[in-house]
Amino acid sequence: MDEKTVMDALVQMKRTGNLLNELWDLTQQLGQAIDRNDQVSAQMLIAMREEPLGKLHEADRILREQLADMPDREGAAQLAAMLNGAAPSQEGDLPKMLCEQVNQNKRRLEQVVAMNQRINQKVAGSAQQ
Repeated sequence: MDEKTVMDALVQMKRTGNLLNELWDLTQQLGQAIDRNDQVSAQMLIAMREEPLGKLHEADRILREQLADMPDREGAAQLAAMLNGAAPSQEGDLPKMLCEQVNQNKRRLEQVVAMNQRINQKVAGSAQQ
């Protein structure tokens, strides 16, 4: 797997990280709006979350295409493993940076999912009352 391939994947993972941070911020604001029972703000924030979610989907699509288009099947498998959280498969700063970014993104995604679950429980609980 060449350096350009790893760099392209790193660029997409950094983009993904920025989008996850934006989604995290909007999700926190949504939770606060629901705590305040501010339905107008909650609806607005739900709509605002669609943009980063769409861009996350696009970044994922680009990475999947990159993997599918790689002529080196072994390199594609190594890159896929790193994108799924495995340790760097080769020496150098770029693979290490890619793996670190993947792990940061995973932690942020877990935070977003946990916050979404809390929000859903609040909304479901208030809807039942």
